[in-house]
Amino acid sequence: MSFTEQKRAEIEKYILRKIAVDDGKLVEKTMDSFGISITSAKRYLKKLTDEGNVMKQADCACGYALCEEVFEKCVQISADGQQEDAIYDLLLRERVSGCGRNAQRIWQYVCMEMLNNALEHSRGTQIRIILRRNALYTTVVIVDDGVGVFRTLMDYMAGHGWNEPDEKDALVELYKGKITSAEKAHSGEGIFFSSKSVDTFAIWSGGKMYKCYGGREHTVLENRLLAYTARLENIGTLVMMTLENETTRNLTEVFEVFADVDEGLIRTRIPIREACISGEPVARSQARRICRRLEEFKEVILDFDGVEFMGQGFADEIFRVFAGACPQVLLFPVHMEKEVYRMIRHVGRGQLAENVRLETEGAVV
Repeated sequence: MSFTEQKRAEIEKYILRKIAVDDGKLVEKTMDSFGISITSAKRYLKKLTDEGNVMKQADCACGYALCEEVFEKCVQISADGQQEDAIYDLLLRERVSGCGRNAQRIWQYVCMEMLNNALEHSRGTQIRIILRRNALYTTVVIVDDGVGVFRTLMDYMAGHGWNEPDEKDALVELYKGKITSAEKAHSGEGIFFSSKSVDTFAIWSGGKMYKCYGGREHTVLENRLLAYTARLENIGTLVMMTLENETTRNLTEVFEVFADVDEGLIRTRIPIREACISGEPVARSQARRICRRLEEFKEVILDFDGVEFMGQGFADEIFRVFAGACPQVLLFPVHMEKEVYRMIRHVGRGQLAENVRLETEGAVV
C-alpha cells in the first residue's frame, strides 16, 4: 500500500502524539487507525528514531520517548535597561525557527511580553530562560528572582483604591486584564493575551499557580509547598508556556476575539469557579471582587463551567446591582447549570437588565 506524503505525515504525527502520552498500545492503535501492518508501523517508528525525533526508552510503557532539545541561559538585569527584543533575538529566535510560521509569531509576541515584565516590573536581579523543544511541542520557561507578580499587583492595588488587597484580588485582576503596575508605560494586556495565545500558560508566584489551557480552561493551585519551593529556589515569578510547533492558532485571530482595533481590549472572560478561590460563588464580597473595573470593558463573558451552585447574594450583586449601575457593559453568562440559570432569573425578578444576555436555558456555549 502506497500512501501520499500527507498521509505518511499524519501517521508520523499520530505516533508522536501517542509517544508523548506514553500509550502502551502505541503499535496496535497505529495499525488499527491507519489499517497498516505491524511491519509498517515499526518501519515508521524506525524512521522517527533514525531522524532523531524519538528514542527507545525501556522505562516508558510504549517503549519510546520523544527526543528533546534543551537550552538554558541566565541574563542579569542591569540598571541601564536591556531590551526584550534584543534578548529574544539573541537567545530564542533561532531556537524556534524550526516551528511553523504561526508558532514563530506567537513565540515572538509572548516571549517579548514576558521578558519585558521581568525586566521592568519584577524588581529582580536576573532572569533565567529555559527552552525545551521536541518534534511536537516547544516549551519556554521564564523565571525571575523578583518580588513576584502577585506582590507587585497587590502593591499597586493598595495605592489605587483597594482595601488591603490580597493574592486572591490580584489573581482575579489578572483574569480580567487591563491592569498594570506601570500604567503610564503599559496597557496591562501582556499576560492576558499571552495566556490566550499558547496551548498551556502557567504563572507561579509564591503559594499560587494559575494555569490556562488554550485560553479557555483555567485552574488554580494553592498550597504551602509552592510557597516553600519558591523561597527555596529564589523564584519571584515563573512563567511556563507550551505551544504546538505546527499550531493552526493565528495570533491576529486571538486579538480579534477580545480587542477592537480602535479601542483595544474591550472584552474579557472570567472563570467564575477559579475566581472564587475560597469556595463556591455565594458572597457579595466575591462578586464585588469580580465586578471591580468591569466598567472598563464593553463585554464580559462570565464562565460558570464547573459551578453547580450560586448564592443569591453573589448573583444579585452581579446581575442586578452591577448590571443596573453599568448598563453599557454587556454581561454574557455561559456554561450554566440549571440551578445557576434559575438563580440569575430569580434575582432579576422576571425582568433582567437589558445588558444581561441569557442566550438560552441550560448550558450556554
